Amino acid sequence: MRVLLVDDHAIFRQGLRALLETDDSIAEVVGEAEDGLEAVTLTGEMAPDVVIMDIYMPKLSGLQATKQIRERFPNTKVIILSSYADKVYVKEALKFGALGFVIKDAVFQELKVALNAVKNDKIYLSPGLLEPIVTHYIDSPPVSKDLIVYNKLTTREREIFKLFIHKCSRKEIAERLQVSPKTIDTHRFNLLQKLNLNNETEMIEFAKKLKQDRS
Repeated sequence: MRVLLVDDHAIFRQGLRALLETDDSIAEVVGEAEDGLEAVTLTGEMAPDVVIMDIYMPKLSGLQATKQIRERFPNTKVIILSSYADKVYVKEALKFGALGFVIKDAVFQELKVALNAVKNDKIYLSPGLLEPIVTHYIDSPPVSKDLIVYNKLTTREREIFKLFIHKCSRKEIAERLQVSPKTIDTHRFNLLQKLNLNNETEMIEFAKKLKQDRS
């Protein structure tokens, strides 16, 4: 398993690398980044299987870096490794595509378990996070299926969706986004497939329902 380490403290990165490299069967550390922006760049260059990411870092936060990595490099998984155990951060991390959230005061064995979990596309949360997260979801109002589906769209797909529901033509959208009409046709097809819709009229109706669900 190829791993990229992302933390703005060099000593912490070096210590974690040393732990991971004590057992070759766990992971191969292919690189280190000191901020979220560098993490996104190195993910594109190195194609790691997993990025282990802190939250608070300069230039780009770990949460925003996670969002960009999962959108641009969907084959790369992300584990958040942070000292902040707030349910808000956990919720945001999961929403942006992280598969793991481990607290920094955990023992190293827990990180190994998290790595094995995300390797198999499973979610791992530190045990101390489970109770507040479960309580939060129990107390929260139910989320509509439409909103769940919409949240799975990429940033570009959402952008094109909004232009379509404002009745822009494919030519207008292509000119605005500086791409070919054929590219817009591809995005339109993917949008309709993901949202289980047939045309732009149904997109507008979908958007109205989405607005009602969010209000």
